[in-house]
Amino acid sequence: MIGLKMQTSRSNLRTAHCRLLAASCLILILTPLHNFAQDIHFSQFFNAPYAQNPANIGQFNGDYRMGAIYRQQWRSVTIPYNTFGIGGDAANLAGMHGLGLAAWMYNDKAGTSQLNTFHADLGASWTQHFATAHALTLGMQAGFTNVAIDYNALRFDAQYNGFSYDPSLGNGEQFGRDARSRMDLHAGIGYRYTPEKRRNISAGLALFNLTTPDVSLFDAGPSPLDLRTLFHAGAQLPLGEKLDLLPDMQWQTQGKFREFDVGAAVRYILLDQWGLSRSVQGGLYMRAKDAGYLYAGLEHEDWTFGLSYDINLSRLEPASRNRGGFEITAIHVFRKRPPVPVRYKACPDQL
Repeated sequence: MIGLKMQTSRSNLRTAHCRLLAASCLILILTPLHNFAQDIHFSQFFNAPYAQNPANIGQFNGDYRMGAIYRQQWRSVTIPYNTFGIGGDAANLAGMHGLGLAAWMYNDKAGTSQLNTFHADLGASWTQHFATAHALTLGMQAGFTNVAIDYNALRFDAQYNGFSYDPSLGNGEQFGRDARSRMDLHAGIGYRYTPEKRRNISAGLALFNLTTPDVSLFDAGPSPLDLRTLFHAGAQLPLGEKLDLLPDMQWQTQGKFREFDVGAAVRYILLDQWGLSRSVQGGLYMRAKDAGYLYAGLEHEDWTFGLSYDINLSRLEPASRNRGGFEITAIHVFRKRPPVPVRYKACPDQL
C-alpha cells in the first residue's frame, strides 16, 4: 500500500512537471510570435524617430536633438524583455540647409534564454522644401547588429532525472553557434506639410533589411531576415486656442507578420509665449490583436517626456493577466534662441 502511494505520488510529480514544462514551452513559443520585431517594437513610435524611418533624421525645429527610450514587457509571464535605445541627430549640418546626420543604437535582452540583440547605425538625410509649406525627405541608415543567446539559461527534457530538473545533466543538444553578426541597410522617404505653427500633416515609407542578411544561429542552412516595410502618418490639428489633436498611425509588415498601431493624443498648452513653451498630453492607442495602451506626455521648453503602459489583449492574456509592459521616452532639442526684447525696465524694490 505504501509502495502504491509512493508510485502514485511520483506519477503525479511527473505529470505536474510535464505540465509545467509544456506551459513554459508554450510561453516561449508564443511570446516571440507576438514580438517578431522586438528590436524596434515600440509603443511610442511617434517618440522613436530613428527606429521608425531614416527620413525622420533632421526633421525637427532646432539644431541638434537627442532621444532615449526604455521598454520593459512580459514581467508577469516570464523573465522580462528589456529594450534600451539612445540616439541623436543634427539638422542643416555644417550650414548646409536640408542635410541631416544621425547615430542610433539599442540593446534588447529577451526572455529566459537572454537572447541579446545589439544594434548601432549611422544615417543621413536630405530635405527639399517646396512652396514654403511642403517638404520631401530621403534618408538612409547603415549599421551593425549582433545577436547572442545563452543556452545555459535554458532547460531541456534531457535534464529531468525522473524526479526534478538537474542542471548537472547534459542537455543532449548540438548547437552550432551562440552568436551571429550582420550588416544592415535601411532607406526611407517622408513628406511633411506645415502651413502654420500648430498645424501639420506628415507621412512616410521605410524599408528595413534591404540586404536580407542571414540571421541563423545554426550552420545547417541560411535563414535570411525578411524585408520589413513600414508606413506611418501623423498630424497636429488645433481644436481651440490651447488644445491640439495629435493622431498617429503606423503599419508594418515583415514576412507573414503584420502590425498596425493607431491612436491619438490631446495636447493642452500651458504656456506658449516669450519663447517659452509648456504643455501636457494624454492619449489612447491600440496595436491590433495585441494590446491597447495609455500615453501621457509632458513638454517643457526643449524637453519632451513620454510614459505609456500596454494592456495586453492577445492570446497571452491568460498568462499575462492583461499586463503588458511600460515604456519611457525622453527627447531634448538644442536650439539657438533669439534674445527676448526687454519692453519694461525693472525698478529696484526700494523705489
